[in-house]
Amino acid sequence: MSTNPYHKELQIATLAVKRASILTKQLSDSISQAGTITKDDKSPVTIGDFASQAIINHAVKLNFPQDEIVGEEDSQDLQNNKELSNKVLQLIENVQNETKDYDSLIGDLTNTESVYKSIDFGNSQGGSKGRFWALDPIDGTKGFLRGDQFAVCLALIENGKVVLGVIGCPNLPKEVKSNTDQSGVVGGLYSAVKDLGAYYSDLFTPGFIELSKQSKIKMTEHTSPSQLKVAEGVEKGHSSHSTQADIKSKIGFNPDTVKEQTINLDSQVKYCILASGQADIYLRLPINDEYREKIWDHAAGNILIYEAGGEVGDIYGNPLDFGKGRFLQSKGVIAGNKRIFGKVIDAVKDVCRL
Repeated sequence: MSTNPYHKELQIATLAVKRASILTKQLSDSISQAGTITKDDKSPVTIGDFASQAIINHAVKLNFPQDEIVGEEDSQDLQNNKELSNKVLQLIENVQNETKDYDSLIGDLTNTESVYKSIDFGNSQGGSKGRFWALDPIDGTKGFLRGDQFAVCLALIENGKVVLGVIGCPNLPKEVKSNTDQSGVVGGLYSAVKDLGAYYSDLFTPGFIELSKQSKIKMTEHTSPSQLKVAEGVEKGHSSHSTQADIKSKIGFNPDTVKEQTINLDSQVKYCILASGQADIYLRLPINDEYREKIWDHAAGNILIYEAGGEVGDIYGNPLDFGKGRFLQSKGVIAGNKRIFGKVIDAVKDVCRL
């Protein structure tokens, strides 16, 4: 689309996410716990996180040197482990050799110092003014480690508003009907640009594909509990599954079929199946009053839902604010098609006694 004001941003984001997705897919298929560091908050970080962040940050800063990046990782732990540093560089060099055609647009990394520097471009604190990118180099690290669902997520934020999002889902089949019924091409790229819509294309097709040649995707308009499907996380530590069960009951789900109508997926993959019309509701309830979501966990998915015709908010139904720093200063995340969103929020308020 020649009218796309973010054409270059989308092109660079797409190529960077594709390169990182190839690397992380290969690693996910073969990784063991031996390639893992544990951060202070006990979440697993792999060499894939570091390699993916280095690749994408380098691409962004090469093309948009004035833009800041809010990234999940920093290089300190990696710098303290030379063996892992060399592994990360080797992974990057390998995928760069596989995607040499991308070098003219997104560059290449040739030594560990450049890798450290690129990772640490992600140190922005964000905010409500100006333009910055939000990156989750591997969203759903636990899914990644077990060879299940994860995503490479990149979003562009201007004055606190998400204007572009690209999500690579290396292990996601095109058709997802339930936890056990999934089929079609594995590996999807989901993209959205403000006011231009949301799109799907094959993640592993080489190069950048113009939006006009991608498949436009839309949310459903289902309202009947018998038709609705809910996307939830796999990890119980990330969201209150028991409270979410009460909410589904309040909405009117049949207790005999609700299990088949619930799809459990790691990462922002959940936003992708909603945007593509394969689920209707996303529930992520806060696990405690203090917990706040990180912006990189939701920015790309947020615009994907809006551009596919849906709505996203906190547990009160208020839009998420990506201009408050590295964290969302709100509780929980709820998404749904426009016809059901209000009813879901009412159910959340009732069950949670808000």
